[in-house]
Amino acid sequence: MGEPLPISVVIPTYNAAAFLAEALESVRAQTRPAAEVIVVDNGSTDASPKLAEAAGARVLRLERPGVSRARNVGIRAATQPWIAFLDADDLWQPDKLAMQWQAVEHCPKAGIVITDFTEFDSSGVRLVSFLECRENYQAIVRREVAPAVMCCDPDSFQVHFLRGNFFAPSAVLARRALLMEAGLFDEAMTHMEDRELWLRMLPRTSVAVVERALVDTRLHASNATRDSIKMALGGAMVAERVLAHPDRYSTGAPAYYRRERPRFYLNAGRHAEEMGHVRQACRHYLRAWWVGGGLRPLALALLTLLPRRVRAFLREAAQHHPRAAQPSRIR
Repeated sequence: MGEPLPISVVIPTYNAAAFLAEALESVRAQTRPAAEVIVVDNGSTDASPKLAEAAGARVLRLERPGVSRARNVGIRAATQPWIAFLDADDLWQPDKLAMQWQAVEHCPKAGIVITDFTEFDSSGVRLVSFLECRENYQAIVRREVAPAVMCCDPDSFQVHFLRGNFFAPSAVLARRALLMEAGLFDEAMTHMEDRELWLRMLPRTSVAVVERALVDTRLHASNATRDSIKMALGGAMVAERVLAHPDRYSTGAPAYYRRERPRFYLNAGRHAEEMGHVRQACRHYLRAWWVGGGLRPLALALLTLLPRRVRAFLREAAQHHPRAAQPSRIR
């Protein structure tokens, strides 16, 4: 195996006993091991802390839980100059850290190294390669410096990353000093907090990418990304933060989020209305209108004030109207 790499693995966990042992085994199976493994427990009531201790991990327990806080506590407690994140329900391929370290050596200016990843569930692999499916990643200017190892042009990366996230936290290796300088994860955010941090880090560094799927991300009912309302509002919170402090974020971020902010609130309203949360939907529609979404969100907000049957009738009529097929200004 060789000498341990100067990497601290940070794993936040909450009642993840069903998955944690397998995740930790994937860390132990690395061809180039990390120097330390830190499991930050978010107040689990199952066997997660005992499983972590039995696996030899350093276990930290939180009194005020939250995934962002857990990651921040792990980063602050780390003794190594590089941080590798792993969610407790995900898995690493055995050469994940070895290939990322190869990228560190070939792209010395990179403060972030990511890998491609798969998505799987109880039925098997659902997506073989995430990066191959992302047009915005494929558009980035990059050069191959070793087999499957890419050094990316920083300006090109920032521009195309704005069009959509393609970092899985479990696929990220980052310099600890860079994470600290950027301000760590925003603990007030429960969704999209990772993207918000990456946007703060990108102006400070370049990125290297290993174009091999070295991480397997697990899809299940408890994934935070399954909550469509909170995901939409998470995007809106990113927009609000970028527009409040534009100098902290990557090039082009303020213009992008000024344009896209109404869409996040509009989508939150749609999801809320689909779930029957009509008053909540009305608030989100009104916010979309207030931040520049045009008259459509205002009309949708007014519709929520009508009885359910009337709303259903009007929506049905709108779907059959010749203009209904025309694209809206907000996408």
